[in-house]
Amino acid sequence: MLGFYILLTAVTLNVVRSEPGSCPPTLSVDVCEAVCGSNEACNGNKLCCPTVCGGAMCVDPMTKRHFTTLVKKGRCPEYPRGPWVCSHTCTSDSDCPRTLKCCPNRCGALTCQKPDPDEPIPNVEAR
Repeated sequence: MLGFYILLTAVTLNVVRSEPGSCPPTLSVDVCEAVCGSNEACNGNKLCCPTVCGGAMCVDPMTKRHFTTLVKKGRCPEYPRGPWVCSHTCTSDSDCPRTLKCCPNRCGALTCQKPDPDEPIPNVEAR
């Protein structure tokens, strides 16, 4: 009976510690050592994710993945904006909350951004 209680406690703790989302695509950063070994080593809701050269580091998770690929309204900004974050935080529009789209940012990494409208807004001349 004690073994069952220990197993139940371990499963419960594992469920409580589960992080939302998933690791972004393999991070293309030059961190080749394992800064973390598991999600428990990361602060907050960060995940321990692999880097391109075999290391691991704590990063913010992508949003929870959907089983269907969703293409949202709007188009990626003609002139990328946002912070210079050079690691991907999404792989498709399905990874982004609400109306945000997965688009290249100024560094070229895919991040969730506010889209431009599908149709350009016509210039209105002042009278």
